[in-house]
Amino acid sequence: MSQSGIYSELKPVWWYAREQKLPDAPKQIQLILSDLCNQDCHFCAYRMSGYSSNELSLGGSEPSPYGHNNPKRWIPTERALPLVQEIHDAGVLSIQFTGGGEPTVHPEHEAIFAKTLHLGRRASLVSNGVRWGENLICNLLPRFDWVRVSIDAGNCESYAKLRRTSVSNWNRVWANVRWLADSIKEQKTPTSLGLGFVVTPESYKEIVQFAEVASKSGADNIRYSAMFSPDDEKPFVGIYDEVLVLIEKARRIVGDALIVHDNFGSRFDDLKQKSPNYKFCSYQFYTGYIGGDLKSYRCCVLAYNRRGLIEGGDLSKQSFKDFWQSKEREDDLNALDARGCPRCQFNEKNRSMNYVIGNTQSDTKSRHIEWP
Repeated sequence: MSQSGIYSELKPVWWYAREQKLPDAPKQIQLILSDLCNQDCHFCAYRMSGYSSNELSLGGSEPSPYGHNNPKRWIPTERALPLVQEIHDAGVLSIQFTGGGEPTVHPEHEAIFAKTLHLGRRASLVSNGVRWGENLICNLLPRFDWVRVSIDAGNCESYAKLRRTSVSNWNRVWANVRWLADSIKEQKTPTSLGLGFVVTPESYKEIVQFAEVASKSGADNIRYSAMFSPDDEKPFVGIYDEVLVLIEKARRIVGDALIVHDNFGSRFDDLKQKSPNYKFCSYQFYTGYIGGDLKSYRCCVLAYNRRGLIEGGDLSKQSFKDFWQSKEREDDLNALDARGCPRCQFNEKNRSMNYVIGNTQSDTKSRHIEWP
């Protein structure tokens, strides 16, 4: 399918409100190819003790070859390739390859990425950028919608400590970022190359230092966001205002070199609020989540969590299309009361969508909307 053909499938949110129905398929799937990661960030939601995203065991059949608490588990290639086809057949427009673990640890990640692109699906990747090869950088990633590289530190010593990895990976990752930036520029593709910095109490003083390094990398943007924690907003008590000042300073320093996205404040507000104050979760209808265990979950916040499991969503036993079109799945999503979730990072999206489709707590009709 041509790029213009892909975008012609997109419908604005008012269309679903006018039709008074939710989409027949998610607009995007977050596909966790691998639960195994070659790094071990202490702030990772999938490894953090007591956090909601590791309530269910992440243990695979074999221990991690990297010597830390990461399971050696990924979706078998013989299931992953048909699954991509099934996601396409169901009408999903986009696949985001993310974690879980590190997507490029999957032994056949390039074949799975290539299949996604061949089917005309929009693709995106969240990666630590360590295991990138020439084919990935030169032929595949420049055809993705966007790529975000998680780095989360301002210097090599801090990087190695925070991500529990070799100091040498610092230079390797930045070299790969520059290589990909050059490939995108040479091929004149619209791929957006971003860099991620999860703000933690250990790393926040490196916000500006990170921006200085990033400004010379050829990337398009930086995204600063707050880590999720079982203690919610407590890790940032006493440093919140300083973090905002540092992010603004980083914005001034990079100037026009790249865009700085400040997701820290909104993420902090989500953490501070804890449980949502609305009942209906629209997000789970628009973005699906498939774990490395081939189970379907409501979202990344409730991944590998009993509350997050969707009834009948074992994709080792059925196709994605059959699962998504089942009444069992529809009833399960409709039955969720979002107020029972421990926290949500999609509050703004949910409030906006609930208003448009009429699922507000105060009334059941959308207001102030004029149909074309």
